[in-house]
Amino acid sequence: MLQLHPSNTNLHLAYSPVFNELSTQEKYLPMASEYLQALYDTMHKALDDYPRVLAFRFDPVIPTAISDRMTLEDHKGLIARFIASLKAIIKHDHECKRQAGWVPDTKVRYVWCREVGLNGKPHYHFFLLLNRDVYHMPGKACSQNENLISRVSRAWYSALRVTWNPQEPWVHVPDTPHYWISRDDANSFQEAFYRASYLCKADTKQYGLGMRTFGTSRN
Repeated sequence: MLQLHPSNTNLHLAYSPVFNELSTQEKYLPMASEYLQALYDTMHKALDDYPRVLAFRFDPVIPTAISDRMTLEDHKGLIARFIASLKAIIKHDHECKRQAGWVPDTKVRYVWCREVGLNGKPHYHFFLLLNRDVYHMPGKACSQNENLISRVSRAWYSALRVTWNPQEPWVHVPDTPHYWISRDDANSFQEAFYRASYLCKADTKQYGLGMRTFGTSRN
């Protein structure tokens, strides 16, 4: 049974650990059913385009020295700048590979949320979905070779309007950060959906500030 969110009447709270016959992280209930549906739809859009998808869970980090001086207006434009920069970086990577004779491309699909911790500062969580024939693994932070993590790091620095330092990625990569989702493997979808359902939890999200707390790619 769904209930209206007490702080945002556009949302409904789901207390069941199952959504569309898929398990969610029960310890983080309730979750916003609209967020769960958006996550579900975004993952299916990726699989509609590509039979093999790489899903990458990460948390971009705002260093304290920067976070302390950020205003509400700074946060309002932060995610849009990050996504625009990441798309540009991935597009450039594709163009370079195409010139070398390598053709596969990828749309940049994602799910993100903004939360506010006990310290009162916003922080962000991301779930990135890409064509696995283009990006097979996220790579390792601080690697000498450019990889998906370094591209995410560069885009995050750009969003924060700071010169990139590859030795300080400002991207937290949790344990088991990536999932391989296959169109013909329902279990792979379940595992990735379960992990990403964390972003859909109702707790720690603030409303009424004139900025979004959750978003997904549109196409």
